[in-house]
Amino acid sequence: MKRSSLFLLAWIPLFVLSGCSVFVQAYTDPLGRRSELRLVQREYSKYIRWGDVEAAVAFVHPDLQQEFMKLEADFKLLRVTDFDIGAIVFGEGLDTATVRVIYHAYSLRTLIEREIKEEQLWERLGGNYWVVRPKLEGLINLAAAPPR
Repeated sequence: MKRSSLFLLAWIPLFVLSGCSVFVQAYTDPLGRRSELRLVQREYSKYIRWGDVEAAVAFVHPDLQQEFMKLEADFKLLRVTDFDIGAIVFGEGLDTATVRVIYHAYSLRTLIEREIKEEQLWERLGGNYWVVRPKLEGLINLAAAPPR
């Protein structure tokens, strides 16, 4: 056999295996709940980064939205320079998920950047409608930090 034929034969298992993994994911999540959460979670984190509380509240669990809106003044004292999204851990039945996010932020009072870790708890209220129960204590404590 020619070298080019051997080379092609060596790559066939790789393509078959990658196709199988796509098929398995489509089979285990035919409604796209994982991909929908990834999109929604990224949008929410972007709004938090830019301090757009009014846009971010649309992603917050309805029971927590009023309390969340009270944080708007705190967010005016913050600047989030970047964020990193960690692994998404889905619960049984793909109805819940936990996402660890690291925000890089500073308070306008101190101008010292800090790394703030947040564990976002997401739940699906129906269909592909995901909402978050945010734990933003780290960012809020940074905003409330006294000037140095």
